[in-house]
Amino acid sequence: MEKCLLIIDDNSQLCQTLAQNFARCGYRACYAINQSEALEIVARQALQVILLDMMLGEDNGLDLAQQIQRICPHIPIIMITGYASIESAVQAIKLGAFDYVSKPLKFDHLVAVVENALKSVHAHEVRPEAADAPGMDSFRTLTHNAQMLELDETITKLAATDLPVLICGEHGVGKEIVADVLHSRSTRQHARMLKVNCAAFPETLLDNELFGHEKGAYTGATTAFKGVFERANHSTLFLDEIGDMPLTIQAKILRTLQNHEIRRLGGQATIQVDVRFLAATNQDLKKLIREGQFREDLFYRLNAATLYVPPLRERKDDLPVLLNHFLDEHAHLTTTQRKCVSEDVFQVFLQYQWPGNIRELKNVIHYAAAVSTFDTIDLRDLPSDLRNLSPQGHTMNIREEMEKNLILTTLRNTDYNKKKTAELLNMGRKTLYDKLKKYGITL
Repeated sequence: MEKCLLIIDDNSQLCQTLAQNFARCGYRACYAINQSEALEIVARQALQVILLDMMLGEDNGLDLAQQIQRICPHIPIIMITGYASIESAVQAIKLGAFDYVSKPLKFDHLVAVVENALKSVHAHEVRPEAADAPGMDSFRTLTHNAQMLELDETITKLAATDLPVLICGEHGVGKEIVADVLHSRSTRQHARMLKVNCAAFPETLLDNELFGHEKGAYTGATTAFKGVFERANHSTLFLDEIGDMPLTIQAKILRTLQNHEIRRLGGQATIQVDVRFLAATNQDLKKLIREGQFREDLFYRLNAATLYVPPLRERKDDLPVLLNHFLDEHAHLTTTQRKCVSEDVFQVFLQYQWPGNIRELKNVIHYAAAVSTFDTIDLRDLPSDLRNLSPQGHTMNIREEMEKNLILTTLRNTDYNKKKTAELLNMGRKTLYDKLKKYGITL
């Protein structure tokens, strides 16, 4: 998975040059030349780091940095300035910037600063889950969807075991939250769960991060280092984006799962580890197996227990409770009055397919709440592509409206029995399922 970076500078030529250079280094770089463009990208993209010019034309880079932090407080911001002064650097850091670089930019140095910022994003040691993730009760209160409630029950059952668990689902559906909840309900809940994003590290660094090294293992290894398998002993280890893990590391993971032991880089002795193993992916691992990019034996070792987290478009009945949650969250983080959404906004949210899922919904709500000048969020407060999706712009035609109402009536008359409904409507079950999805009917 490419690392996603946003460059914000009023010099479009500089933005393009930096974006091209970062792309050659394996980044997916996008850019904005003013505040409004930047805020829309922040609301819509799953960013990992931001480069922001302190002098942004008519806009103030420091003010924009504060707005971004209100919307996405966990994204590190690196400030860029042509006016290298201790005072401006200190001011930027005090306002929450991760670091500071000055023009003329030295690209190698800039990459090093960005990589350091990425390491902060993928910090592996997390706080106790009671303070950091939805607990047993709060997770249940954030859904009314039958599929999610069934998932919740399965999580509780698996939490009582030490089986490795593979969590599958699209980007932004909440796979990491599922891992947090699973750990918080397990017998290991009193120890910290450690997390590693496999896509965030080159192969050599990932090997070192997972398994550690002995003193003198390589140039610069002046002391021994414990990898996360050792640090997670008697706790849980969560490996995100496991589909991006190199094959050589997959082989070592498999041996660790089988033998419950690791060997540090440059070491001879094996070290016993007692670790509950959770992994997540948004990829089709069976397809990766066919393409020779994922080990089949590791897949079946992980596949002992699999959890699927459905996309938001399949659980739109959860929109009201999720909206309220993120509105409460924004008010709490910004210590401002809680806002609500207009009926027009809610109808747009129902129509929208949410390709970025829960993460996108959260970012859109935080963005709209930050830019809205009134107590009620209206269409004008939404990012432009959502704003243009007006309730009137996507109304169903008369035939579709009649068909939807007929399906709903028949479902009610059959006590929501889909097989009987399909028979009464003289259509195949697959056709019925397609129409349920088309009209956003969730059972």
